Amino acid sequence: FFSASSIQFSMKSTPVYRVKSRQPFSPTSTPTPPLLCIECGSPPPPRVDVVTSKPRRRKACFGCAVCEDVVQEPSVLTDFYNSPSLRPVFAAVFAMAACTTLEYVAAKSDLSSPQSPSLLSLSLIRRLSTLSLKAFATVLCCLLPVMLFNAFTATSTFKSTPPSASVKEAIEKGKNKYGKLLSEAIKLKTISYDGLTSDDETDYGELLKMHSLLKTSFPLAASSLSWTLVNKHSIVIKWQGSSPSLKPIMICAHLDVVPAPNEKDNEWSEDPWGGEIKDGEVWGRGAIDNKHNVIGQMGAVEELLESGFKPTRTIYLAFGHDEEISGHHGAKMIAKHMEKEVGKKGIEAVFDEGPMMIEGALPGMKGHVGLVANSEKGYLTLEMSVKANGGHSSMPPFEQGTIAIIADAVSKLDSTPVPAHFSKGAGVYAQLEMLAALFSGPMKVLTSNLWLTGGLMKKILLKASPAAAAMLRTTTAITVIKGGTKANVLPYDVKFYVNHRVHPEDTVEGIIEYDRKVINDDRITIKPAEGITPASPISSLKSDAWRWIEESVGEVFNNPIAPSVMVGNTDTRWYWDLTEDIYRFSPVELDIKDVKMFHGLNERLSVEGMSGIVQYYKKLIEKSCLSK
Repeated sequence: FFSASSIQFSMKSTPVYRVKSRQPFSPTSTPTPPLLCIECGSPPPPRVDVVTSKPRRRKACFGCAVCEDVVQEPSVLTDFYNSPSLRPVFAAVFAMAACTTLEYVAAKSDLSSPQSPSLLSLSLIRRLSTLSLKAFATVLCCLLPVMLFNAFTATSTFKSTPPSASVKEAIEKGKNKYGKLLSEAIKLKTISYDGLTSDDETDYGELLKMHSLLKTSFPLAASSLSWTLVNKHSIVIKWQGSSPSLKPIMICAHLDVVPAPNEKDNEWSEDPWGGEIKDGEVWGRGAIDNKHNVIGQMGAVEELLESGFKPTRTIYLAFGHDEEISGHHGAKMIAKHMEKEVGKKGIEAVFDEGPMMIEGALPGMKGHVGLVANSEKGYLTLEMSVKANGGHSSMPPFEQGTIAIIADAVSKLDSTPVPAHFSKGAGVYAQLEMLAALFSGPMKVLTSNLWLTGGLMKKILLKASPAAAAMLRTTTAITVIKGGTKANVLPYDVKFYVNHRVHPEDTVEGIIEYDRKVINDDRITIKPAEGITPASPISSLKSDAWRWIEESVGEVFNNPIAPSVMVGNTDTRWYWDLTEDIYRFSPVELDIKDVKMFHGLNERLSVEGMSGIVQYYKKLIEKSCLSK
């Protein structure tokens, strides 16, 4: 390809022609002052409208426009070509394009001699072009029927069945009761603070009130089951099973919430601590993170006790009190307690909070989809610093200053994201594979043929939204920059912090080395800034526990489920030694636009939704006890 600068130079001395007449164009009206190219800053040449034959102003010069059309926009072809299944197709297409172009160039050349080597070349080019076209058409004719066949024959383990009359009746019967209990729980300010200021201190009295609320609201659970306080404020409840040969399960939630600022420019519609029930919804901090799960799990156990149900396997409920500040005093201590109770890998499965049943998250998918995170990203914050001799700003040194060095590093990291993952059988690939039969339109064709369209789907997801991109790669976020003390003093020490959420297919060591290579500057010192949490193990999609979730969601909500990646961190980081399988899921139906309620404004949950959570956990416990 010609460089952009050479194309611009040649265009400046070349007349602009009409497309049809090939005659020089002379504008009759007063020319409009030229705009500067939005890419390179040079004045772009005039452009003729093909339909009206009138001059138009263009935003980019010809060179930059060619660069966009030929280099930037077709970058999606790279992802196609990287798929081994598609390489023969693109080889044929590229060969055809190349031969056609050469044929055109040869035809326009001066070929006065019949024996000219150019004519012989032209004959060969025509043959190659024809063969390329036939090869491409053949491959296309073979692939299209296969893709359509795969789309129409795709199957799913999900069978749409409306909830039974008994489930509907139970949800309707319990909605007012559990809505009021959630309201009472919201009124307790069980806030976890990070301790950055002396005014922000956790009120442990509120946590003790929460303990009392649970015991008074669920009397059978309080009197029949074993309650253990862990580190004074976390709770472990044990419901002894009848069969010692069955490993227990552990169902988790957390009692604490994040603060809820209610300022003039950031105001809630209802008091975040009022627990207001309005238009069938319970308003307040903790409604969907995470007091709804606490009430739902306790309600399920209470109803099962009332019905006379006796579990075959032991059921544990674990409620941490500081999940919002990493669980060092809650879940970490619970993990130690449970290891003494059951030993390492002594739990069949752990069920904790996670993604919900979201509508509108996946294009081409109608209705809610339960996204169950069978893996969780790791946490890594790196401090990157540089030191140099300071001095007076009136005499800056010839070499780069500390801020300039850091600025280069920040720019490199920000513009060079960690490579994305789209591996068969894992993460988002497994999610799309499992849901393929339930999509409609083009998305069904694409997801039913990921062996062929994987590169394209990866490209689509990376561009779809920050949330979708975060599911595919380790994210890089520049969060803090520190340096300089005075406007006329050269800083001698500048640092910045990079926060990574490490993808389950990456390692902490690999990400640190990646950053080092991207920056490629020995003057910068890189070191971990705080505690490191590697990405979690990936839990099985073929386990009994996965099936229990799938069947429970189907019977209560009539929704499918699919695997997902938990992009934030939960208390489960402390439970890896207790079990092979950890599943993070909250049984609540939400629209994609309502996800912003998490740690945000106007957090709320419908009373029917609250009652549905109870029925889900009832089904989950019952199914776990039917398993052999």
